[in-house]
Amino acid sequence: MSSQCDTPNSDLERENAELRRRLAVAEGTLGEMQAEALARRAEVRALAESLPTAMSRHALLRSMAHDALHHPDKVGVVKRAIAKAGRAPRKAVRLLRERT
Repeated sequence: MSSQCDTPNSDLERENAELRRRLAVAEGTLGEMQAEALARRAEVRALAESLPTAMSRHALLRSMAHDALHHPDKVGVVKRAIAKAGRAPRKAVRLLRERT
């Protein structure tokens, strides 16, 4: 009888040891991944800080024109621009009424 009880326990102990080993490997990998993520985050922050904070009007308009020319949904962009331009007079009137 004792040999039958020892076998399930020893199997469970081996399984627990394997699971603990896998857990240790996973924790080590997670630690490495977290360190890499922190390094990438620091790199991105450094890149963001090095970008210019202001852009000239000329550069902005040139960039917008380039984006409009190379946009895959030009028709949709034009429709949205027309719709927005159509709403502009109403918004201007509303803003003037709110100020008075």
